[in-house]
Amino acid sequence: MVALKFDFRDLFRTTRLAFSFQRLWIQFTGLFVGYGLYLILVYAGAVLSGGDLTTLWIRHGLMPLPGAFNLAWYGWILVGMALFILAAAWLVTSTAVARAAYMNLKGNTFYTWKEAFRFALRKKAISVIATPVAILAIAFFTGLGGVVVGLIARIPFVGPIGVSLLTVVWFAAAFFIVFTLAASVVAFLITPAVLATTDDDAFEGIFQSFSILFSQPWRLVSFEILTGALSVIGFAVFAFFCKLSWRVMTTLLIWGMGEDYANISYQAAYHLQARLYPAVIWMKTALGESFTSFFFAHHFVALKLPGLLEASALIAGIFLILISAYVFSYLLACFNVGNALIFLVLKKLKDDENLLERKDKEEEEPEEMTQEPVGTEASPAEIKKEDVKAKPKKTAPAKKTGKTIKATKTAGTGAKKTKKE
Repeated sequence: MVALKFDFRDLFRTTRLAFSFQRLWIQFTGLFVGYGLYLILVYAGAVLSGGDLTTLWIRHGLMPLPGAFNLAWYGWILVGMALFILAAAWLVTSTAVARAAYMNLKGNTFYTWKEAFRFALRKKAISVIATPVAILAIAFFTGLGGVVVGLIARIPFVGPIGVSLLTVVWFAAAFFIVFTLAASVVAFLITPAVLATTDDDAFEGIFQSFSILFSQPWRLVSFEILTGALSVIGFAVFAFFCKLSWRVMTTLLIWGMGEDYANISYQAAYHLQARLYPAVIWMKTALGESFTSFFFAHHFVALKLPGLLEASALIAGIFLILISAYVFSYLLACFNVGNALIFLVLKKLKDDENLLERKDKEEEEPEEMTQEPVGTEASPAEIKKEDVKAKPKKTAPAKKTGKTIKATKTAGTGAKKTKKE
């Protein structure tokens, strides 16, 4: 078990703890499935609304934003489903990543990514999704109550006076709505870590979201900012070395294969840049020239290659996209591992409880399944002797006489006595 200091210094473990094939694979798998379904539903909504798939793909690639399409009402339904699936995939994957990091901190280095996904999907999927939804529902119905009060206030004379007299009550209700909306944001960020470390249900997620927001707001904000900064720095360093590795690989293969592989590599980079073009513009605008340290420095133009080289470049481009998604998964994994550390620290500061020292339900289940019954094990000779005693002895049928025979059992022996009446 790792000994934490239970302050901001523990958050500097984030980048190292997230840099694991297990955590990266969990995050990449969740991103691949969730974002893949998002793409399918968004493009389906755009096509059903009258858009041309080829044109939309060339324009938006792998970065379609819902507001960029002219959608019919049924298209918006599909987009809403896509956003919900993306959020649900994020919450479930975050739970699995936080669970894997938590078990590693406890010293369980044999905890697998399959066990983490099984924990998140089978045991916590409903709870981790229901927690922010339930908090948002509280805010929604509270606000709906305010609308109903406004309708009642339309009653002449009595309504306006009554609403005015209860101004303090309505203000308190509005403040509660604002507080609840803030708690929903906290729940979206921290609930995966709560359920991953406590092995509890949605009620614990709701309680901890309100409790942390009320008792540790400044620590939560400062810790989240620090975690975000560490995640971005770790991602930039990882992406830099991945870009360097790509250049080394390309150089070595060009030395062996010649100009053909140079064209394949260039065309593969073009496919990556074309499919991610909106994100490239956003990041270049935000980061300036430093953006070129971990991404391509110039604009690629499509080459006209022979069929075999074009197919090879397309395959290499697909793998380059997958590698980029895997690298991006490190940024998300850092954030989720950091949230797990944040909750462990805040739980200790708030409730004086070290969650690394206790066994949760999942850890106790194997022991309960393999627990032997209390008592000494019987020897083979004793088992054979008991079997012999258990077998009933054959007795000769009783002869019919004119008298009644009454059988009684003697205590402890099972022998029968006969008594004539």
